[in-house]
Amino acid sequence: MDNEEIEIEIEKTDNDIGEDQTDITSPFKTKDVRITHSPILLPSLIKRFEEKAIIIPDFQRKANLWTLNQMSRLIESILLKLPLPIFYFDVSNPDEWLVVDGLQRLSTMDRFFTKKDFKLKNLEFLTDFNGKGYDDFDRSTQRVIDETILLTHQIEAQTPKEVRYSIFNRINTGGLSLNSQEIRQALNQVGDGVKFLSNIVEKREFKDIVGISNKRMRGQELVLRFMAFQILKDDKFKTMQNFLDLAMEELNKKNKEELQELENKLIEILIFSEEILGKNHKFSRSIVDTEKNKSVNLSLFDVLTVSFNAIQNKHLFKQNKKYFIDGFKNLLKDESSAFFESITKGTSGKSQKETRFRIIQELIQETLKKA
Repeated sequence: MDNEEIEIEIEKTDNDIGEDQTDITSPFKTKDVRITHSPILLPSLIKRFEEKAIIIPDFQRKANLWTLNQMSRLIESILLKLPLPIFYFDVSNPDEWLVVDGLQRLSTMDRFFTKKDFKLKNLEFLTDFNGKGYDDFDRSTQRVIDETILLTHQIEAQTPKEVRYSIFNRINTGGLSLNSQEIRQALNQVGDGVKFLSNIVEKREFKDIVGISNKRMRGQELVLRFMAFQILKDDKFKTMQNFLDLAMEELNKKNKEELQELENKLIEILIFSEEILGKNHKFSRSIVDTEKNKSVNLSLFDVLTVSFNAIQNKHLFKQNKKYFIDGFKNLLKDESSAFFESITKGTSGKSQKETRFRIIQELIQETLKKA
């Protein structure tokens, strides 16, 4: 199982708010929500691509997923003057518009008009244009492009951050729907937070001990869970979703020394977890039984890393780790227990979070007293 990449365990849920849904926990004034409906000339959009003033975030729904036929048909639609679906941008930074929706269409336009790295193929109506690139168009055809107007919805800076999270989450019409961590990273490009999380998941210790598949930024979410409990006070916790949103913003305020200290702390705790629970535990329910789910359990990860980190006398704890392991396995075996439910059902809620932390911390205290 060494170096094997595994997935996140999907929790059971009986409520309406899951880990990947946006919940707005503080009131906001509707007058503060500003989304303008703006037409924009295609050449202006092309100019923004040339100036790198349109940001395609590093999460994904990756750019350039369309086939050559799909891309060609989009360009054909423009030349036929057919209306295109509305594009959504977060324009809170006027110099860097962030793509909310329309990624594949925008990526196609960037490639055809700016990078000029493909030629049209298998057109349905304008067959004379097959094999042509933008520079092959005559002036009358280029004029059609120059006069093409695209409709955009632009989320202005005054729109509250929590509402922008919700908009990102709701407006996903193509490709894969974004998950919560992808949205957090998209909306928090200022500062070192995104790079910080990405660097940690590439660390050898993280890969060896956690071993998670990181295709959808799940590794970054795990790291952020630990960091949230280090940099935010508990009274900030309303739901895990909101807690992590706040933590992502706080990370961006940290200087390099503070971030290095946080990184060291997590790496030390990952190593400590292996000393206690053994190799290949992966923060999964397979700790108790190798036939059980081997996927990383998000809630086991946060409760164990945070609680282990809080142990003052780790040497004493290690001396009597068998008591902890036996008690911990009993908790995982009992599928009717409050602890088991707190790591498998409705885990993002405050009550379930408090339940799992209380039970694990009580077990840790008992372990220390037995030594």
